[in-house]
Amino acid sequence: MLIEEVSINPTSLTANSCDPDELKRLTTQILDPNKELKDLIPQATALRDLFETRTNFRTDTGQDIGAGQTRLESGLAISPALAAMCIRELFRTLAFIRGLHEAINDAATSQRPVRVLYAGCGPYALLALPLMTVLPRERVTFTLLDIHAECLDKARALIDSFGLSHFVDEFVCADATRHQIPKDKLPGVIVSETMAVALHNEPQVTIARRLLAQAPAALMVPQSVSIEVCMINWSREHVFMPADFVGEFPEPDRDRIYLGKIFELDAANIKEWEGITGDTLPAGTVKIPLPLERKYKPYLLTNIAVYGKNHLKNYDCSLTVPQRLRGKIEAGDELQFYYQLGNNPQLNYEIVTTVSDQYAGK
Repeated sequence: MLIEEVSINPTSLTANSCDPDELKRLTTQILDPNKELKDLIPQATALRDLFETRTNFRTDTGQDIGAGQTRLESGLAISPALAAMCIRELFRTLAFIRGLHEAINDAATSQRPVRVLYAGCGPYALLALPLMTVLPRERVTFTLLDIHAECLDKARALIDSFGLSHFVDEFVCADATRHQIPKDKLPGVIVSETMAVALHNEPQVTIARRLLAQAPAALMVPQSVSIEVCMINWSREHVFMPADFVGEFPEPDRDRIYLGKIFELDAANIKEWEGITGDTLPAGTVKIPLPLERKYKPYLLTNIAVYGKNHLKNYDCSLTVPQRLRGKIEAGDELQFYYQLGNNPQLNYEIVTTVSDQYAGK
């Protein structure tokens, strides 16, 4: 997919698409506690259209969307164009906006505004900007951080266009994996959505460790990203319906064997890892069942507890699509996992016990 910037005639926009009250209306509806994510798809779509129009982004056959990405020592900082396109994952947008709102409310005190550090804000400041329309300035202030100056410039312009720049304490162009938080600006909430499925490739783990170590009392959004191993019979994973089907799709009758959680990124584990200075983090062990029918294959499942009641489950977005576990894995194998840090972070494993070892009495 490709993207390019285009010029749009302001007179061609609807009145609502240029009205800050429209953003407030959408945000208020998104935050309705009586609505489920699936009920808010129209609002998420309208929010996407509003932001994409005002920043003049569209997908086209021009510039490569990967252009401008930055490979860090701790993972890939995706390009501004790809960061912008995350707004098209509607459930993801909804869950994170709602989760951040809950975290801000939980961190609120009567003494001073909650300071939110948004690491990897992208060109829309997508999780922060809508909340600026429904929270008073006395309650919250934002520090927006991104490694790409283009993202910060576009975020600043978008926020200014809504007349909400007074909510932003500072725009910081920096690598979040190396950022030093000023002692007088410690956040009450840290939000970062710098991850891919199964915490692969992008620097979410390193960013969370770096920032939470400096502000250990801060609430973290997402609260938890956990990964488990599951044997999946893929033939029953989805329901396929004819193209002319009308009505609500039936839920699939999935055939899975859950083997256990092997890794979790949360505040408690980050504290446990404080003394680790090497290039790996510990993870769990699972054993492939024996015997095992050939229809089952091993997969990694990513579960995201955004904050409070807000969760992203399997298939809610690209971050939670099951990922096939590669390598020669057989029934009876015991797999010891570890999280590999560095410029291509990911979960790896070693086979520590095989079925042949068991038969040999090891």
